[in-house]
Amino acid sequence: MKAQVKVFVVMAAVVLSGVGFSAVAQINFNANDIQFRAPNNSSRTTIHYGDFVLHGGNASSQRGYLYAYSPIVAYSDTYISGSLYLSGNKHFIHPHPTNDSKLIKYIAIESGEALTLARGTARTVNGQATIELPEHFSLVTSKDAPITVILTPEGAPVLLYTKQKSREKVVVAMKPSDFSEFKDVEFSFQVTGVRDGFEKQEVIVDEDKLESSTNIRDDVQKRIDAYTERVKARHELKYQEKE
Repeated sequence: MKAQVKVFVVMAAVVLSGVGFSAVAQINFNANDIQFRAPNNSSRTTIHYGDFVLHGGNASSQRGYLYAYSPIVAYSDTYISGSLYLSGNKHFIHPHPTNDSKLIKYIAIESGEALTLARGTARTVNGQATIELPEHFSLVTSKDAPITVILTPEGAPVLLYTKQKSREKVVVAMKPSDFSEFKDVEFSFQVTGVRDGFEKQEVIVDEDKLESSTNIRDDVQKRIDAYTERVKARHELKYQEKE
């Protein structure tokens, strides 16, 4: 892996300014970058234990960049505080249940909105049904953006319609004449909302604006940042206790 970190490193600038430093781990510190594995040792592997922190280009922006020109492989959970921008697909890999030599490769659904979704099946009672939506759906779904509901009756050509909808529940009813003819029916449903705090995401942006947009910090991002800081503090406490 060839990685370049565009960030001003205090230790490199003050202690090792302008000096190339190589160790058994093959990490080179320079005034402007940190290089993992020199080109002439590209066949070897550098292993880093503990946290790898990339912290701001300057005091005001607190940003840095990590560039990788070959695949990055992670064997554990990956947490990102902020947005993830990709020029390729987002894949989900699943083992093939009957053929060990093959994998099932799914591609994430793309959308111009940060959508939330709840789906399932239900049955009318006396021509009506109340669908209680999961708590997690109501907690992350915006109360301002419109909620859409898709209903599909099963086993009978009846008309179902939405009488009431919110982040907490959806009330569905049958056409009276259809209820008289077919009685109660089972149906499938899909309820879609927009993630709280991300209602006004721009879909088409100027190329130079894409990078600057990462500086935006709305209320949701502040909550994510606060959670990340709490996790970081817990990890630091564990390290201190081990010492």
